[in-house]
Amino acid sequence: MSTAEKNVDIAGSESQTPVTETTADSVQQSDTPGIETPQEEQPYRLTVKAPNGAQVPVLATAQETVQDIKQVVSETPSTVEYSCFSLQYNGQRLNDFSELGELDLELECQLDLIEEEYTEREARLHVSRLRDLLTSTVTASADVAGVDAGASVFDTIKHPEGVADAVQTDLESTESKSDSTKKTKKKQKEKEKQVETPKDNEVSSHAFQGFEFESVPQFDVLSAEKALKQLRLPQCVRQLVLSGWNPVPRHRHLQGDLLYLQVVTLENQTFQITSSRNGFFVNASSSTRFNPAQYSEAYAGQPGVRGSEFYCAHSLVTLLRRISPKFAQSFDQLQAEMAKHEPVEVLPFATSEQAATPWLVRNNASQEYDSGRTQDMLRQGAQGDALRDWNEELQSIRELPRSSLSERVLRDRQLHKWHAEFGEAAIRGAMAVVEGEMLALNPSDPQEQHMYLRDNIFYSKGFDGRETFAELGGDAAAHVATGKDITGVRLLNQLDVEGLNTLGSVVVDYRGVRVVAQSVVPGIFRRQETTQIVYGSIDSGNTVGSDAEFHKLVEPVAKALHFGEHTVKDAEGAEHKLFTSADVKGLTGTDGRKYLLDLYRMTPVDVEFLENECKGSSYPHKLVLLRPELIDIYWENRVRKAVQEYAVEKAKKPSEETKDESESQQDAKLTKDALAGFEFTLEFSPDAFTALQAKDSGEELANAVRDASKFLREVSVPALAQDLAAYTTSPLSGDALVTAMHQRGINMRYLGQIANLLPADVESARNVRRLVIFEMIARATKHILRKLFRQIPAHLHMEAFALVANGLVGTRYCADPTEYLSAAARAIPALADLKPEHLAAEVCSQIQQRFRFELDANFADSLVKGSERILLREICIKSGVQLALRDYKFERPDEAAVYAAAVASMGTQRLSKPAKRAVRARVEAEMARKLSIEVSDVVNFVAITKAGVQSASFADEAFEAGRVSLEQGQKALGLELLLESLALHEQTFGVLHPESARCYAVVSLAHYDAGEHDLAAEFMTRAVVVSERT
Repeated sequence: MSTAEKNVDIAGSESQTPVTETTADSVQQSDTPGIETPQEEQPYRLTVKAPNGAQVPVLATAQETVQDIKQVVSETPSTVEYSCFSLQYNGQRLNDFSELGELDLELECQLDLIEEEYTEREARLHVSRLRDLLTSTVTASADVAGVDAGASVFDTIKHPEGVADAVQTDLESTESKSDSTKKTKKKQKEKEKQVETPKDNEVSSHAFQGFEFESVPQFDVLSAEKALKQLRLPQCVRQLVLSGWNPVPRHRHLQGDLLYLQVVTLENQTFQITSSRNGFFVNASSSTRFNPAQYSEAYAGQPGVRGSEFYCAHSLVTLLRRISPKFAQSFDQLQAEMAKHEPVEVLPFATSEQAATPWLVRNNASQEYDSGRTQDMLRQGAQGDALRDWNEELQSIRELPRSSLSERVLRDRQLHKWHAEFGEAAIRGAMAVVEGEMLALNPSDPQEQHMYLRDNIFYSKGFDGRETFAELGGDAAAHVATGKDITGVRLLNQLDVEGLNTLGSVVVDYRGVRVVAQSVVPGIFRRQETTQIVYGSIDSGNTVGSDAEFHKLVEPVAKALHFGEHTVKDAEGAEHKLFTSADVKGLTGTDGRKYLLDLYRMTPVDVEFLENECKGSSYPHKLVLLRPELIDIYWENRVRKAVQEYAVEKAKKPSEETKDESESQQDAKLTKDALAGFEFTLEFSPDAFTALQAKDSGEELANAVRDASKFLREVSVPALAQDLAAYTTSPLSGDALVTAMHQRGINMRYLGQIANLLPADVESARNVRRLVIFEMIARATKHILRKLFRQIPAHLHMEAFALVANGLVGTRYCADPTEYLSAAARAIPALADLKPEHLAAEVCSQIQQRFRFELDANFADSLVKGSERILLREICIKSGVQLALRDYKFERPDEAAVYAAAVASMGTQRLSKPAKRAVRARVEAEMARKLSIEVSDVVNFVAITKAGVQSASFADEAFEAGRVSLEQGQKALGLELLLESLALHEQTFGVLHPESARCYAVVSLAHYDAGEHDLAAEFMTRAVVVSERT
């Protein structure tokens, strides 16, 4: 949703106060002393006139594109029927990708909506868009993102009284907002009069007065079922599908026919409709006879047959309104229902890959019959993505010009779109690999070495099938290398060096198997000289390439990552100068482009951990690397110290020229020239302390690597532990803890050291210490499940997870969950022997090996008791499991308590006979449960992904500049920069993206500080809903 979209609500409220205009006023009225108020840019006040007579007012900024205006028009109820059109100004067609500021437009002008001819692609998009409108598809694809992915429960958990009147989520007119605010203040004053003034020894009233923090909330509040029921819209047609007369015969295609549709209206009439280049019309075909002529021509003169204009229209919506009065009535009702919700709440996902996946979901969700769901041709065409060259698309987008702001925004938008679509296709393919639905290119090789190719995406499994990592830990090292490769791709994408290319890469963990999906390097399968490795080594250092052209191309990457040129020797003793690790491979594809592959060694070795903790088999692998954040933090720390030392040293030695100058003149000159002549060099070798680098070269680079490793162990880790203990950093979940550690450059293998540094006997540190330990338990359980899933048949994965979950959190409910295994599961020793005590011992062993932490074998009683839901959530998220949404009991419930809870859920104590039967059935079902988590509670397994995405650099720069300006007290400038960043984020990523949510939140705080509480509430509502859905 662009800035323009905010000013024309999806519901069609055209009398709303524009965000941009209000913001401009707030900027102009800023009275911050000492700050020059920025000159505000005048917005464009456009009016789009449609052929149906509708006029859509749009308020937009100069940075918005014509495409943004078209998006607003297509989502406005009065013009929702249009999808294939252009905009004209004074008879001149406007380029969709041109910014308004680049066009010769007046600030107040009228644009004409011109209906354009359809192509087959445009026709398919038009029909699929209408289907989305009719079905209200607010959740993402369950195949990719899981059940109820992207569903919002925000509307079901809002304050019961609405809180409401002052916090409207939709943009309202200034007058209506003012009236509602006055009403709210009046209500608040009346309530305040009823509240007695608290005594001195009483706690004053606050938002959480009387809230029971220890109580478990009603789980139906979190259910997407209630939220989705509220979004259930009236039915407009009984059926809208592709007709059986497709594909269009060639002679009819020459006459303009594109698709044939079959529509069954609410009046139970069946129409065969042709999608043509000029629009849609009812044809004379039936289910048994093909007659592509227009209905009015074939049946002219018969009773009830109207003129030709009645049976044809440019838009399918317009045509259905004519031939079905009930469609027109229901469609208007549908739009009215959609208008009651926050736009971001009902906005469909462009791709399912970005949707948030809940761990508690509806079980046995109702499914309505819809034959149109199977007709993927509406979205992908008959060929799907089989002919799509993903790599060529990616590299062509990267080569787009980026000299101006509009070019950079267009390039960033195309990159994000490509990554989102590639990610979704890669997830589908990786799941097919794991489920055995894809044929291997090398079926005669062992299964771990199988490679796959589908839709021009190359798939391989994260095993060391060719013993590349035999000396580093085998499969364990190969598993880590795939994740580090994604980190390397992200680094290069962020640097965005012109002429240096990376592949599209996604790592997918699904049901115990890691799959790597990559775009295909041109010519990689031909084994020609033009595709041989020319930089780095492909055979662990036996042969090394050091192409001079490639070496020069990699130099800016090395400078940004603080790599120094170092020497490596091949098997014959020849020396080669490299910037990156020898394991990083550079090659030239048949398309002439330079590619860097296998980027898992884009940071140096954590040598202190390697030498002290990786002896023998004490750690699963030896591929222990420093994080790039740690390198940056350490480099900045050393620079800061060097600057301080230089400044002090220079201050001690004033030059002879300053002897005759006054003291103030000397101070001014000293401040100005404090860093004159300052030089600092700190570089690292990514091959230091490996077998590849020559031992007699790069000693200074190697020492820097060791110092950084010591800095991690002796400074960064203790500092984080201290901040956690003091609640300076207070993560509330495992994901937040991981983020906090990664931001400080700390690897997950240091969780044990952090837990040991946190005092176990201090009350204030007890909760965060438990969170750290739970993170270790969840990660250890993930490794146990991964190994277990590979040992057993796929149909027993649900039972295996339920067994492990019960063994960790359900032992007070059932002491031995293995008693209730199925016969098929009992026949497998890996499951039959997994008693709770054996599982606990394995978890302790994994934690000791991976995190160097001694966990009490009785941790289920001493640590987990009372916090079972927290641990269960962490395990489900880490393992990609969705459980049925219910109030899980972790000890045997009392029947009377279950009965009382069932009666309370009915909302009344006087029950009718059907209600009594329902209560009794619920009690019997609850008491009949043998386990805390039963096999039927496991609803779905979802894929967990890591992707080499690319950030929007200019939008991030504007965001950071705005945030810094606010911190410095420059409110006007800061708000202007934040709004600029918000517009750029929306143009690049769209509305439903975490980065857009972050911008909404910060803009909300800026408006709140400026006293604009209504705007602050509106932006924060968007931030909450978008964060919830993504």
